[in-house]
Amino acid sequence: MTTLEELYHGNINPSESESLCNNPEYKNLITLTAQAQDKLVASLNSEQKKLFDNYIINAEELSTIIEVDCFKTGFKLGAKLTIEAYT
Repeated sequence: MTTLEELYHGNINPSESESLCNNPEYKNLITLTAQAQDKLVASLNSEQKKLFDNYIINAEELSTIIEVDCFKTGFKLGAKLTIEAYT
């Protein structure tokens, strides 16, 4: 299959970067963030936990919007560079 076909069939997921997942600094920060979140949640009362859950949901949605925009921008830049290389 071509790369375009692989992408269409869901075999390529640009948001799952193998290099990122193998990055020790990334792995460390994920661990530290999870530990800090667990400690924070344990210290919250019920109302604060609901507020924090809403914060997390909104932050994840914001992150997704930013990631999609960055992907689109990078893809467009790559296409422009390719066009310029052949003109």
